[in-house]
Amino acid sequence: MKRWIYWLGILLSVIFLYIAISGLDLNNVWLSIKTIDLIWLLPGLLSYFIGVGLRSIRWSFLLKGKYSSTAWQLFPSICIGYLGNNIFPARAGEFLRAYHLREKRAIPFTTSLASIIVERIFDGLVMIVFILLGLPTFMGKIDNHTAIILIQWILLAGSVLFLLAFLIVVFSAVAPDKSQKMLDFIFLKILPAKWHEKYRAILARFFEGLGSLQSLPQIGIVLGFSLSIWLFETGLYWCMQRAFGLRLPFSDLLLLNGALNILSTIPSAPGYVGIFDAPGISIMSAMGTSANIAGAYILSLHAVLWLPITLVGLFFFIREGLQWSKLKSQQY
Repeated sequence: MKRWIYWLGILLSVIFLYIAISGLDLNNVWLSIKTIDLIWLLPGLLSYFIGVGLRSIRWSFLLKGKYSSTAWQLFPSICIGYLGNNIFPARAGEFLRAYHLREKRAIPFTTSLASIIVERIFDGLVMIVFILLGLPTFMGKIDNHTAIILIQWILLAGSVLFLLAFLIVVFSAVAPDKSQKMLDFIFLKILPAKWHEKYRAILARFFEGLGSLQSLPQIGIVLGFSLSIWLFETGLYWCMQRAFGLRLPFSDLLLLNGALNILSTIPSAPGYVGIFDAPGISIMSAMGTSANIAGAYILSLHAVLWLPITLVGLFFFIREGLQWSKLKSQQY
Protein backbone atom coordinates (compact mmCIF):
# COMPACT_ATOMS: atom_id res chain seq x y z
CA MET A 1 0.00 0.00 0.00
CA LYS A 2 1.52 3.24 -1.09
CA ARG A 3 1.11 6.17 1.26
CA TRP A 4 0.60 8.60 -1.60
CA ILE A 5 -2.41 6.59 -2.82
CA TYR A 6 -3.89 6.72 0.67
CA TRP A 7 -3.48 10.49 0.97
CA LEU A 8 -4.76 11.01 -2.57
CA GLY A 9 -7.85 9.04 -1.58
CA ILE A 10 -8.35 11.19 1.51
CA LEU A 11 -8.03 14.36 -0.56
CA LEU A 12 -10.49 13.16 -3.20
CA SER A 13 -12.96 12.09 -0.52
CA VAL A 14 -12.82 15.52 1.11
CA ILE A 15 -13.37 17.24 -2.24
CA PHE A 16 -16.26 14.98 -3.23
CA LEU A 17 -17.84 15.23 0.23
CA TYR A 18 -17.71 19.03 0.01
CA ILE A 19 -19.37 18.86 -3.41
CA ALA A 20 -22.00 16.49 -2.02
CA ILE A 21 -23.15 18.71 0.84
CA SER A 22 -22.38 22.20 -0.51
CA GLY A 23 -25.66 22.48 -2.40
CA LEU A 24 -27.85 20.96 0.29
CA ASP A 25 -29.97 22.46 3.03
CA LEU A 26 -28.74 20.19 5.81
CA ASN A 27 -31.68 21.00 8.07
CA ASN A 28 -34.12 19.83 5.40
CA VAL A 29 -31.95 16.79 4.72
CA TRP A 30 -32.08 15.85 8.41
CA LEU A 31 -35.85 16.37 8.53
CA SER A 32 -36.20 14.04 5.54
CA ILE A 33 -34.02 11.42 7.19
CA LYS A 34 -36.17 11.54 10.35
CA THR A 35 -39.28 10.72 8.32
CA ILE A 36 -37.84 7.46 7.00
CA ASP A 37 -40.12 4.43 7.34
CA LEU A 38 -37.78 2.10 9.22
CA ILE A 39 -39.86 -1.00 8.50
CA TRP A 40 -38.44 -1.02 4.96
CA LEU A 41 -34.93 -1.49 6.34
CA LEU A 42 -35.70 -5.09 7.30
CA PRO A 43 -36.41 -6.47 3.79
CA GLY A 44 -33.66 -4.22 2.44
CA LEU A 45 -31.02 -5.66 4.76
CA LEU A 46 -32.32 -9.19 4.16
CA SER A 47 -31.90 -8.69 0.41
CA TYR A 48 -28.41 -7.25 0.92
CA PHE A 49 -27.18 -10.11 3.12
CA ILE A 50 -28.60 -12.69 0.73
CA GLY A 51 -26.28 -11.07 -1.79
CA VAL A 52 -23.38 -11.40 0.65
CA GLY A 53 -24.24 -15.06 1.09
CA LEU A 54 -24.25 -15.54 -2.68
CA ARG A 55 -20.78 -13.97 -2.77
CA SER A 56 -19.62 -16.76 -0.47
CA ILE A 57 -21.13 -19.40 -2.77
CA ARG A 58 -19.52 -17.79 -5.82
CA TRP A 59 -16.14 -17.69 -4.09
CA SER A 60 -16.45 -21.33 -3.05
CA PHE A 61 -17.03 -22.19 -6.72
CA LEU A 62 -13.98 -20.20 -7.82
CA LEU A 63 -11.84 -21.94 -5.19
CA LYS A 64 -13.19 -25.45 -5.77
CA GLY A 65 -10.74 -28.26 -6.29
CA LYS A 66 -7.53 -28.60 -4.32
CA TYR A 67 -8.42 -25.76 -1.94
CA SER A 68 -12.16 -26.46 -1.77
CA SER A 69 -14.06 -24.57 0.95
CA THR A 70 -17.76 -24.34 1.66
CA ALA A 71 -19.66 -21.09 1.36
CA TRP A 72 -20.25 -21.12 5.11
CA GLN A 73 -16.51 -21.37 5.76
CA LEU A 74 -15.86 -18.45 3.40
CA PHE A 75 -18.61 -16.19 4.75
CA PRO A 76 -16.41 -14.78 7.58
CA SER A 77 -13.67 -13.94 5.06
CA ILE A 78 -16.17 -12.10 2.86
CA CYS A 79 -17.41 -10.03 5.82
CA ILE A 80 -13.84 -9.32 6.98
CA GLY A 81 -13.13 -8.08 3.46
CA TYR A 82 -16.00 -5.61 3.71
CA LEU A 83 -14.63 -4.48 7.08
CA GLY A 84 -11.22 -3.88 5.52
CA ASN A 85 -12.63 -1.77 2.69
CA ASN A 86 -14.84 0.19 5.07
CA ILE A 87 -12.45 1.16 7.86
CA PHE A 88 -8.86 0.44 6.76
CA PRO A 89 -6.86 2.52 4.27
CA ALA A 90 -6.15 1.76 0.60
CA ARG A 91 -9.04 -0.71 0.21
CA ALA A 92 -7.29 -3.30 2.33
CA GLY A 93 -10.32 -5.59 2.34
CA GLU A 94 -9.33 -7.70 -0.64
CA PHE A 95 -5.88 -8.36 0.82
CA LEU A 96 -7.35 -8.87 4.28
CA ARG A 97 -9.71 -11.65 3.23
CA ALA A 98 -6.99 -13.35 1.17
CA TYR A 99 -4.70 -13.15 4.22
CA HIS A 100 -7.46 -14.55 6.45
CA LEU A 101 -8.01 -17.44 4.06
CA ARG A 102 -4.31 -18.21 4.01
CA GLU A 103 -4.12 -18.23 7.80
CA LYS A 104 -7.31 -20.22 8.46
CA ARG A 105 -7.69 -22.43 5.37
CA ALA A 106 -4.04 -22.73 4.21
CA ILE A 107 -5.00 -21.38 0.77
CA PRO A 108 -2.05 -19.55 -0.86
CA PHE A 109 -2.41 -15.79 -0.89
CA THR A 110 -1.87 -15.47 -4.64
CA THR A 111 -4.48 -18.14 -5.39
CA SER A 112 -7.09 -16.31 -3.30
CA LEU A 113 -6.14 -12.97 -4.82
CA ALA A 114 -6.49 -14.37 -8.35
CA SER A 115 -10.03 -15.50 -7.57
CA ILE A 116 -10.81 -12.09 -6.07
CA ILE A 117 -9.57 -10.38 -9.24
CA VAL A 118 -11.89 -12.64 -11.25
CA GLU A 119 -14.76 -11.63 -8.97
CA ARG A 120 -14.06 -7.95 -9.51
CA ILE A 121 -13.95 -8.33 -13.28
CA PHE A 122 -17.29 -10.15 -13.35
CA ASP A 123 -18.73 -7.53 -10.98
CA GLY A 124 -17.55 -4.78 -13.31
CA LEU A 125 -19.25 -6.45 -16.26
CA VAL A 126 -22.54 -6.66 -14.35
CA MET A 127 -22.24 -2.98 -13.41
CA ILE A 128 -21.83 -2.07 -17.08
CA VAL A 129 -24.92 -4.15 -17.92
CA PHE A 130 -26.90 -2.38 -15.17
CA ILE A 131 -25.86 1.02 -16.52
CA LEU A 132 -26.83 0.02 -20.06
CA LEU A 133 -30.25 -1.16 -18.86
CA GLY A 134 -30.98 2.09 -17.07
CA LEU A 135 -29.30 4.45 -19.51
CA PRO A 136 -32.14 4.97 -22.06
CA THR A 137 -34.59 6.20 -19.41
CA PHE A 138 -31.91 8.24 -17.65
CA MET A 139 -30.73 9.98 -20.82
CA GLY A 140 -34.28 11.06 -21.55
CA LYS A 141 -34.32 13.01 -18.29
CA ILE A 142 -31.13 15.03 -19.01
CA ASP A 143 -31.32 18.28 -20.95
CA ASN A 144 -27.58 19.06 -20.88
CA HIS A 145 -26.09 17.78 -24.16
CA THR A 146 -22.52 18.11 -22.85
CA ALA A 147 -23.39 15.93 -19.86
CA ILE A 148 -24.86 13.29 -22.18
CA ILE A 149 -21.69 13.18 -24.28
CA LEU A 150 -19.52 12.94 -21.14
CA ILE A 151 -21.59 10.08 -19.75
CA GLN A 152 -21.41 8.22 -23.05
CA TRP A 153 -17.61 8.50 -23.18
CA ILE A 154 -17.22 7.40 -19.55
CA LEU A 155 -19.46 4.42 -20.20
CA LEU A 156 -17.55 3.52 -23.36
CA ALA A 157 -14.19 3.67 -21.58
CA GLY A 158 -15.45 1.58 -18.66
CA SER A 159 -17.05 -0.98 -20.97
CA VAL A 160 -13.88 -1.40 -23.02
CA LEU A 161 -11.73 -1.71 -19.87
CA PHE A 162 -13.84 -4.38 -18.18
CA LEU A 163 -14.53 -6.26 -21.41
CA LEU A 164 -10.79 -6.40 -22.16
CA ALA A 165 -10.05 -7.62 -18.62
CA PHE A 166 -12.83 -10.21 -18.95
CA LEU A 167 -11.43 -11.53 -22.24
CA ILE A 168 -7.93 -11.76 -20.76
CA VAL A 169 -9.21 -13.77 -17.79
CA VAL A 170 -11.30 -16.06 -20.01
CA PHE A 171 -8.34 -16.66 -22.34
CA SER A 172 -6.03 -17.34 -19.39
CA ALA A 173 -8.52 -19.82 -17.91
CA VAL A 174 -9.48 -21.64 -21.10
CA ALA A 175 -6.01 -21.68 -22.70
CA PRO A 176 -3.53 -21.47 -19.78
CA ASP A 177 -0.56 -22.81 -21.75
CA LYS A 178 -0.84 -20.24 -24.55
CA SER A 179 -1.57 -17.49 -22.05
CA GLN A 180 1.46 -18.40 -19.96
CA LYS A 181 3.70 -18.33 -23.02
CA MET A 182 2.47 -14.85 -23.89
CA LEU A 183 3.01 -13.60 -20.33
CA ASP A 184 6.47 -15.17 -20.21
CA PHE A 185 7.34 -13.50 -23.50
CA ILE A 186 6.40 -10.12 -22.00
CA PHE A 187 7.53 -10.28 -18.39
CA LEU A 188 10.68 -12.39 -18.65
CA LYS A 189 12.10 -9.66 -20.87
CA ILE A 190 11.02 -6.85 -18.57
CA LEU A 191 11.86 -8.30 -15.15
CA PRO A 192 15.44 -8.69 -13.89
CA ALA A 193 16.72 -12.28 -13.85
CA LYS A 194 16.74 -12.41 -10.05
CA TRP A 195 12.94 -11.95 -10.04
CA HIS A 196 12.16 -14.69 -12.59
CA GLU A 197 11.76 -17.45 -10.03
CA LYS A 198 9.35 -15.40 -7.92
CA TYR A 199 7.44 -14.38 -11.05
CA ARG A 200 6.97 -18.02 -12.04
CA ALA A 201 5.75 -18.93 -8.55
CA ILE A 202 3.23 -16.08 -8.53
CA LEU A 203 2.07 -16.93 -12.05
CA ALA A 204 1.57 -20.59 -11.12
CA ARG A 205 -0.62 -19.58 -8.17
CA PHE A 206 -2.53 -17.15 -10.37
CA PHE A 207 -3.41 -19.84 -12.90
CA GLU A 208 -4.33 -22.10 -10.02
CA GLY A 209 -6.84 -19.44 -8.97
CA LEU A 210 -8.39 -19.55 -12.44
CA GLY A 211 -8.81 -23.32 -12.33
CA SER A 212 -12.61 -23.20 -11.99
CA LEU A 213 -13.07 -21.24 -15.24
CA GLN A 214 -12.00 -23.82 -17.80
CA SER A 215 -15.23 -24.00 -19.81
CA LEU A 216 -18.04 -21.70 -20.98
CA PRO A 217 -20.62 -23.34 -18.64
CA GLN A 218 -18.36 -22.62 -15.65
CA ILE A 219 -17.94 -19.01 -16.78
CA GLY A 220 -21.71 -18.80 -17.17
CA ILE A 221 -22.21 -20.01 -13.59
CA VAL A 222 -19.93 -17.30 -12.20
CA LEU A 223 -21.65 -14.68 -14.36
CA GLY A 224 -25.05 -15.87 -13.15
CA PHE A 225 -23.99 -15.65 -9.51
CA SER A 226 -22.55 -12.17 -10.12
CA LEU A 227 -25.80 -10.97 -11.67
CA SER A 228 -27.84 -12.39 -8.77
CA ILE A 229 -25.54 -10.81 -6.16
CA TRP A 230 -25.98 -7.33 -7.57
CA LEU A 231 -29.73 -7.71 -8.15
CA PHE A 232 -30.14 -8.52 -4.47
CA GLU A 233 -28.02 -5.51 -3.53
CA THR A 234 -30.19 -3.34 -5.76
CA GLY A 235 -33.08 -4.71 -3.72
CA LEU A 236 -31.70 -2.68 -0.81
CA TYR A 237 -31.67 0.43 -3.01
CA TRP A 238 -35.33 -0.24 -3.86
CA CYS A 239 -36.37 -0.79 -0.23
CA MET A 240 -34.55 2.38 0.83
CA GLN A 241 -36.37 4.44 -1.77
CA ARG A 242 -39.69 3.04 -0.52
CA ALA A 243 -38.63 4.05 3.00
CA PHE A 244 -38.38 7.63 1.70
CA GLY A 245 -41.63 7.41 -0.24
CA LEU A 246 -39.87 7.54 -3.61
CA ARG A 247 -41.06 5.68 -6.70
CA LEU A 248 -38.09 5.55 -9.06
CA PRO A 249 -38.18 2.83 -11.75
CA PHE A 250 -36.07 -0.22 -10.95
CA SER A 251 -34.01 0.50 -14.07
CA ASP A 252 -33.01 3.84 -12.52
CA LEU A 253 -31.82 2.02 -9.41
CA LEU A 254 -29.83 -0.44 -11.50
CA LEU A 255 -28.08 2.48 -13.18
CA LEU A 256 -27.49 4.17 -9.83
CA ASN A 257 -25.99 1.01 -8.33
CA GLY A 258 -23.85 0.35 -11.40
CA ALA A 259 -22.54 3.90 -11.67
CA LEU A 260 -21.70 4.22 -7.97
CA ASN A 261 -19.82 0.93 -7.89
CA ILE A 262 -17.86 1.77 -11.03
CA LEU A 263 -16.95 5.12 -9.48
CA SER A 264 -15.89 3.38 -6.26
CA THR A 265 -12.72 2.30 -8.08
CA ILE A 266 -11.51 5.91 -7.70
CA PRO A 267 -9.07 6.23 -4.76
CA SER A 268 -10.91 7.41 -1.66
CA ALA A 269 -10.95 7.35 2.11
CA PRO A 270 -12.10 4.12 3.78
CA GLY A 271 -15.79 3.45 3.17
CA TYR A 272 -15.83 5.40 -0.13
CA VAL A 273 -16.66 8.63 1.71
CA GLY A 274 -17.63 11.38 -0.72
CA ILE A 275 -16.92 9.23 -3.79
CA PHE A 276 -20.23 7.48 -3.19
CA ASP A 277 -22.22 10.50 -2.02
CA ALA A 278 -21.56 13.32 -4.50
CA PRO A 279 -22.19 11.29 -7.68
CA GLY A 280 -25.16 9.58 -6.05
CA ILE A 281 -26.85 12.87 -5.22
CA SER A 282 -26.10 14.25 -8.69
CA ILE A 283 -27.49 11.17 -10.44
CA MET A 284 -30.67 11.13 -8.36
CA SER A 285 -31.15 14.85 -8.92
CA ALA A 286 -30.85 14.24 -12.66
CA MET A 287 -33.55 11.58 -12.28
CA GLY A 288 -35.94 14.25 -11.03
CA THR A 289 -35.54 13.90 -7.25
CA SER A 290 -35.11 17.15 -5.29
CA ALA A 291 -31.54 17.74 -4.12
CA ASN A 292 -32.39 17.56 -0.41
CA ILE A 293 -34.39 14.34 -0.76
CA ALA A 294 -31.62 12.90 -2.93
CA GLY A 295 -29.08 13.88 -0.27
CA ALA A 296 -31.13 12.28 2.51
CA TYR A 297 -31.57 9.09 0.49
CA ILE A 298 -27.93 8.73 -0.59
CA LEU A 299 -26.49 9.54 2.84
CA SER A 300 -28.89 7.09 4.52
CA LEU A 301 -28.24 4.42 1.90
CA HIS A 302 -24.50 4.86 2.38
CA ALA A 303 -24.89 4.42 6.14
CA VAL A 304 -26.98 1.26 5.72
CA LEU A 305 -24.51 -0.18 3.22
CA TRP A 306 -21.63 0.63 5.58
CA LEU A 307 -22.70 -0.01 9.19
CA PRO A 308 -24.32 -3.49 9.36
CA ILE A 309 -21.73 -5.34 7.26
CA THR A 310 -18.90 -3.50 9.04
CA LEU A 311 -20.21 -4.66 12.42
CA VAL A 312 -20.53 -8.23 11.17
CA GLY A 313 -17.02 -8.04 9.71
CA LEU A 314 -15.66 -6.64 12.98
CA PHE A 315 -17.26 -9.51 14.87
CA PHE A 316 -15.48 -12.06 12.67
CA PHE A 317 -12.23 -10.05 12.71
CA ILE A 318 -12.15 -10.23 16.52
CA ARG A 319 -13.38 -13.83 16.67
CA GLU A 320 -10.69 -14.98 14.25
CA GLY A 321 -7.96 -13.22 16.24
CA LEU A 322 -6.74 -11.03 13.37
CA GLN A 323 -4.60 -7.95 13.98
CA TRP A 324 -4.08 -5.05 11.59
CA SER A 325 -0.47 -4.61 12.73
CA LYS A 326 0.36 -8.20 11.74
CA LEU A 327 -1.30 -7.79 8.36
CA LYS A 328 0.79 -4.70 7.55
CA SER A 329 4.00 -6.60 8.26
CA GLN A 330 3.18 -9.48 5.92
CA GLN A 331 5.24 -10.07 2.81
CA TYR A 332 3.40 -11.39 -0.22
